Amino acid sequence: MTKKGKNKLQLKWVILLGVAVVVFAVFGLLKNGTPQSQQISSRYQVYNDPKLGFSIEYPQAWEIKKDTQVFENGDAIAFRITGPSQKKYTELSDGAQLAISKPFTIDTDLATWMKGYFTDQAKFSKLPLNNYAFEAVESCGYMECMRYYFTKINGQIYGIAVYADGTNAEKASYENALLYMLKTFRFPDTEDGGITKDEAVTKIKSLPEVIEYLKRIPNGQVLVNGEENDAYMVQVYEFKDGHTATFNWYRVNKQTGEIKKEL
Repeated sequence: MTKKGKNKLQLKWVILLGVAVVVFAVFGLLKNGTPQSQQISSRYQVYNDPKLGFSIEYPQAWEIKKDTQVFENGDAIAFRITGPSQKKYTELSDGAQLAISKPFTIDTDLATWMKGYFTDQAKFSKLPLNNYAFEAVESCGYMECMRYYFTKINGQIYGIAVYADGTNAEKASYENALLYMLKTFRFPDTEDGGITKDEAVTKIKSLPEVIEYLKRIPNGQVLVNGEENDAYMVQVYEFKDGHTATFNWYRVNKQTGEIKKEL
């Protein structure tokens, strides 16, 4: 065989070998690849607190902390990772943390309490998460900003505080992990039953103002007259002079039973 023909044959085998490598590589990815949610979940493990009644998933690489003091009433648990520039025995400045408060009670509604607790510069919003109604706030102090989420479960307030900082890539990774953790935060004991329409009506009828109203208006009605994704809309009213006279509307969270008066 001539040298020229031999070179062509070698080139042909090189091309065929390259194609085979690509095919097997693609096949391997298709065979072993898993959906992104499964890949994320596989790097997480579940933390259960049967005493306080919640569970959450956290990254395996993060450490569990039980000595943090983010919340005034005390922390139940915190999950943390620190970056390379974080110094020991100093406030967290390079890394991320999610802290969960010990449950506590308040003597007013949650939104009112939060606006009285945080400064006027804080930014308030609402966040429906896992069928729970969270009140959210971003509060910035010296050189750092914290995000807080509060919800009311079985008459008690639970708070979550999150923080992340570092290089752009590290911070984005931390925030993605924090978002995933928030989405996995659950109260298993409340998830199966929830609140029925009859229970929502009973809750509204037990309000002192509604009790007084029904004493004054014996023919008054308390009915579920609408629904949203996470709440029953309960109307307290009477028929008067051929039309409906509404006393109040109330929003009852389907999962937690929390009541909010519609203004």
